[in-house]
Amino acid sequence: MPQWRSVDGAGARGGILIDDWNMKTTLDGLYATGDQLPASGDHNLAATTGRYSGRKAADYVRQTLQGRISREQVVAEKERVYAPIKRNDGIDWKELHAGVARTMQYFCSEYKTESLLKMGLDSLNEIEQDYVPRLFALDPHKLMCSLESVSTLECARIIIQASLARRASSRFLAFDRIDYPQIDPPEWNKLLTVRLENDKVKVGERPHGFWGNMKENYEKHNTDYTGVYKAK
Repeated sequence: MPQWRSVDGAGARGGILIDDWNMKTTLDGLYATGDQLPASGDHNLAATTGRYSGRKAADYVRQTLQGRISREQVVAEKERVYAPIKRNDGIDWKELHAGVARTMQYFCSEYKTESLLKMGLDSLNEIEQDYVPRLFALDPHKLMCSLESVSTLECARIIIQASLARRASSRFLAFDRIDYPQIDPPEWNKLLTVRLENDKVKVGERPHGFWGNMKENYEKHNTDYTGVYKAK
């Protein structure tokens, strides 16, 4: 299963962190593009990054031997995905979704403190442990909504972890930490990364513009490309 990793502070929104010029995530063979990236979302971004990451993914496939399918993982994932429709009763996806939304409203709203954020994490953990195993779906549509709600819970956890990591307020990010009221101090003019590794949250950082000179790096990493763009 992929581990999550995100970056906060780019374009006032987060996203999946990829390697700089191949669009690869931390899961080998998985590429990210469009709105999944830490950049403003629009059709130009989706089109250009989609074409670029698609080309990089195709190159990866051509150079990689077929891997071994983990039957154990497939069985476990199918069990997780289909669990709600195998139950005779339980809670509806709307209840789970409302619980996550209410948690974020209470503990990760406009004004944040470390104690509130940690209470929010405790609440999300309680929802995951006590209510996700009780999800009940009557049809494929409700099953899809149930799985989306579980993903929303995970995204909420990432948001809170990123909020805990940024110990400063920011006007640009519309981010207010009551316990760290200084607005945009120079030492916090950076991107934060949040990674789950062996069930432990690890926080890192990268400077703004860590990708370097766009034209130079594009040419360096795409010497074999003979498509639309031609280096002069």
